[in-house]
Amino acid sequence: MNAVPPSIHPVIDAALTRWERHARPGLPDHGFALGRAEHRQRRGVYDVATDRSVFETEDHILTMSPSPDRVHIAMQLAERADEDAHLAVLDTASGRLRRFTDVRCRYDPMLWRADASALELFARPSSSHVVYRPPSGDVCVSVTPEAATSRLFPGGAAGLVAISRPGGVTRLIDHSTGRQIGQLPAVTRVAALTDAVVVDDGRRLQAMGLEHGDVLWTWEDPEAKITSWTIAGSRVVATAVRAGASVVLELDQGHVVTERSVVFRGEPAVATGIAVDAGRVAVMVEGPTTPPRVLSLDDVHDAPHQRRLAAASAPVRTLRHVARADDGVQISVVVTGPGPDRGPGPLILTCYGGFGVPALPIFEPSVPAWAEAGGGYAIAQVRGGGERGAAWRDAGRGDRKHQAIADLAAAARSLIDSGYTRPDQLVLVGASHGGVIATSCGLGHPELCAGIVSTAAPLDLLNLDAHPLGRHWIAEFGTSDTSQGRERLRAISPLHRAQALAACSGPLPRFLGVVMDEDSRVSAADTRRVIEALLDAGADAAIWHAPRTGHGTNHLDRVHDFAAAVLSFAASTTGLLTRHTEKADRSS
Repeated sequence: MNAVPPSIHPVIDAALTRWERHARPGLPDHGFALGRAEHRQRRGVYDVATDRSVFETEDHILTMSPSPDRVHIAMQLAERADEDAHLAVLDTASGRLRRFTDVRCRYDPMLWRADASALELFARPSSSHVVYRPPSGDVCVSVTPEAATSRLFPGGAAGLVAISRPGGVTRLIDHSTGRQIGQLPAVTRVAALTDAVVVDDGRRLQAMGLEHGDVLWTWEDPEAKITSWTIAGSRVVATAVRAGASVVLELDQGHVVTERSVVFRGEPAVATGIAVDAGRVAVMVEGPTTPPRVLSLDDVHDAPHQRRLAAASAPVRTLRHVARADDGVQISVVVTGPGPDRGPGPLILTCYGGFGVPALPIFEPSVPAWAEAGGGYAIAQVRGGGERGAAWRDAGRGDRKHQAIADLAAAARSLIDSGYTRPDQLVLVGASHGGVIATSCGLGHPELCAGIVSTAAPLDLLNLDAHPLGRHWIAEFGTSDTSQGRERLRAISPLHRAQALAACSGPLPRFLGVVMDEDSRVSAADTRRVIEALLDAGADAAIWHAPRTGHGTNHLDRVHDFAAAVLSFAASTTGLLTRHTEKADRSS
């Protein structure tokens, strides 16, 4: 099977380049931020006050943690896009970088002591306790007796250790005394209060006393999904998603005292992160055609101030469309581009629909670039995602995973019926879990779309163990241990749907399977097998290996090539390229 990169159209390439020039700022942390400056290809560390570059590298910076005295910055650096990183510590005064290539890490929490005398983390394997002491530059590694995953969080005199075992509870331990603070179903984040901590277990926030582990307050809203949060004085300030839209919450003693919607220039916008630094609350705000910007909490809802800060955007609008699923449930679809009043046109429809992750209209240069070329871009908030709380997430997971696929089909039909597009102008696009949903939907309903793009997706649901992290996905898709489970998975598995198309007499959608050469989560084998099955069925199918890319954060030049390939495939599939070529010919 030959891997041939799609032909890149110059209109798409030029539009992407223009939108990619915008910076990707980071949230402040002790006066530093991890982000990408305007016109730069790589992420780096910058001084927030002066906008001065502190550290830039060809490596991938997974995460950073400045010391309280700002003298050092601990980072996790990966040589490739495979997210396999090592510890490195930068001296901010001299610029000297110490690399500890034997200390392997992958987004593992790093914790500085209050006096900046030491940095600690649990590295890979997660039972390896690492202590780095800046004065001497020494690193001490010890293996703990716990055969479990350990992570270090703020709290108490020397931090708290969260110890987790598969299928069991997570114990929260005082690192200095060894005393157990409490047991929780999971721990995703911990932040310190004066004499307590706030713990996020993925579904709720609760404050716990450090002395006896008593629960001081609990906040849980079954209809909301918290995406990020921070401590501001005695309050918790959080970004969240409710009814598919972004909101900012302020909690005092477990009670919501304010809840405000996030808008930008009258259109849906998203607060994608929040942090407190130097006593000020900073919020990252972005939208489909609005590059990310860091605002103060008060400015998030100050429309006049937002208009003064507004960047040039494409002459398009973003609106919400409501589709109705087969069972009557309403599915929200966020559409950016020409409205239905302009008549049907080329449309990319995407979704995620899994792991409780909300699909939100954030800034991606490919969206305004595609809209500038005359296309529409739609995000379907299908069940399985985190757009409408816990019940919405549970309604599309495990043995109900078929519902996410059915919801995407319902969104496609509704957009067609409402005049946004036609089946010959619609391309379904999905990445990772979203690639499973998009491919299964398109192959199960080939009459709905002209093309499908799947990126870095596990497309054989009966063989998840073949992927490096596949064992973690079984609960999301459902088990294949029983005959009933296998038949259920076979009915929705993209590979098995492709194999069932051999006898199909109708037209089949084009298919582009994108695999990332340095992907450490998903194997490329499933994509190859799907393409082989589609070719046997007479479909137009191809694979493309995106070079030097992985499942996590990638450098801009690699993202550009990937986005240009996907958009060019969609343009040629829907006829958008033909219109631009004809227009150019008339002009000449």
